[in-house]
Amino acid sequence: MNPVLKMFAAVALVLVPTAGVLVQAAPAKDGDPALTGTVWKGKLTQKGEFKGTGGGPPEFDCELTITKRDGEKFEADLAEKTDELKVTYLVRGTIALVDKSNKDKGYKIEFESIGSKDVENTEAITKIPYTGTVKDKKIKGTWKYPANEDGTTLEGAFEFELTKKD
Repeated sequence: MNPVLKMFAAVALVLVPTAGVLVQAAPAKDGDPALTGTVWKGKLTQKGEFKGTGGGPPEFDCELTITKRDGEKFEADLAEKTDELKVTYLVRGTIALVDKSNKDKGYKIEFESIGSKDVENTEAITKIPYTGTVKDKKIKGTWKYPANEDGTTLEGAFEFELTKKD
């Protein structure tokens, strides 16, 4: 075999088996609170006006399920419901240690609703930023509808507890 062809064959043998490794997402670290499949349950509160027509329910039962993880980035389903309505938001965000030298300080989590599904008896509101802290198997934080001209002034808090970790 031609020496140049031998070199190409050798390079192909090295690169082809490792090509999949180069494109795979970075796995979340062991002990990380937001691995794919992790489920958090709790409450979300809200106050304010929706398009100037009054407010909605003051509290929702919620379930946050991590559906995808790539390093510090994640995607999740955030299901919110009351006796009268329900909606599941598709959210995307980041989670990272507050202080990389001290894991005991917990994680900062930020995400935004980017879509919705399973909407019943309500109107889904997307592009809502959520910010919080993950510590001691709990996520606590706040959310606020961005400034706008349609009279919407919704905001609130959330607290979820870890219920399932894969």
